[in-house]
Amino acid sequence: MKVKVLGIQSVDYVSRKTGNPVKGVTLHSAFKDAQVEGESVSSIFVSDNLNLKCVAEIRPGMLVDVEYNNRGYVCDLAICK
Repeated sequence: MKVKVLGIQSVDYVSRKTGNPVKGVTLHSAFKDAQVEGESVSSIFVSDNLNLKCVAEIRPGMLVDVEYNNRGYVCDLAICK
């Protein structure tokens, strides 16, 4: 799914539920949705555990292609040229 990045938020905390550290970034984004007049917005969490080097290069205003696995979690991300 192609999205336009509106903002980037660093995430770094320990989960109360599991006790495990949660580290990564949340991409605040906008995208086209057939059921919305205009654009829809979403917050997309990208875990540091994915080791995606391109995440450090993402800036607001960029277009990125987000790929999800069968459970609905981000599994890959690429900057659109």
